[in-house]
Order: sequence, then structure tokens, then C-alpha cells
Amino acid sequence: MSCSPKAVVLLGADRVGKSTLAKNAAYSLTQNNFTTILLHFSGPKPHHSSPIEQYIEPFDKALESHPEFIICDRGFSEVCFYEKFRRQVDLSEEWANAAESYFLKKATVSLFLIEREWEMCKKDHIEEIISLNPDSSAWWIRNQLLAREAEHHAYYTYMHDYLKIRSLVPYTRLLNLPIDFALLDLIPGV
Repeated sequence: MSCSPKAVVLLGADRVGKSTLAKNAAYSLTQNNFTTILLHFSGPKPHHSSPIEQYIEPFDKALESHPEFIICDRGFSEVCFYEKFRRQVDLSEEWANAAESYFLKKATVSLFLIEREWEMCKKDHIEEIISLNPDSSAWWIRNQLLAREAEHHAYYTYMHDYLKIRSLVPYTRLLNLPIDFALLDLIPGV
């Protein structure tokens, strides 16, 4: 076994199956006797002094237990996209590069961009909207869906540009995968 762990980072728009793939990969690795930690990044918190602390803080904590694999549900450049798209906060992509550099110093990184067409995700978005707002009118659902569809398309436009031109980490693009896809088949060292 190598001294540094393998970090598997899953990027993708909301409701494309990242969390399911991450959980399944972590479960399969554990079942194959690999020490594995699953991390989910959901945005900067009030106590963070930089936008990348949301990645570094839990990653460092995970490293303390010397796992063989760290599965990351979200990562790096997503903070630049979501802060700009949702909160109109323009973050320099140097933050994403700094997070990538940090991870690369501590682990072997495999980066996957999970892509699903909007129509494949739409049902999950509708279910989430209704679960968050059970009394949603058809008008409310429609407007929420329009906003989410715009975000979905903007996410992939941004990510393709960032990953092709500015990212420090090579990536693999995974298109319209079945939800039970065996991500382990693509992870080096398994």
C-alpha cells in the first residue's frame, strides 16, 4: 500500500447521483477491506476564513485516521460556481486551484465529473421541491424547476470550461450513468 491515500472526488450538478455513487463506492471499498472515509462538502461555513476550508478542514481530519481511500462528494471548483451562481459572490478560481494543490500534495486524486441530462434529473428535483414545500402550487414548482434547470446547464458550462482549461487535476467525464454504476471499476488501485 502507498503511504498517501487515494482521494476520489465526484463533481456534478444537483440530483445527478453523486451522493449515491459516493456511498456505493465507499460501501464497496469497505466490503473489499479498504479503509475508506466518505466526505460530503456542502459549502463554506461561517467559521471558515476562506472558501476552501470547507474542503481542507474535513480532509485533514480524515487523513488523521490514515485511510486508504477518501471519497469526496463534491469538491474544488464547485465553490466558485455555486457562490457566484447562487449568491452573486465572485470567487477567484485560484481558490479552487489552491484546494486542488492541497489535495494533490496529500493524496493521489481521481476526479470524476458526473453528468446527466436535465430530463433524467427533473423527477428528482420535483420530488425534492415537493418534500421541502409540501403545499407547493404548480406555479411554484414550475418556477423552481426553471431556476434549477438554468443552474444545471450553467453548472456544466462552467465545469467543462474550468476542468479543461484551469484545473490542475485530470478528470474523467461520466455521462448518463445508471444509478447502480460500479465506480470502483474506474478507480486506480482497487
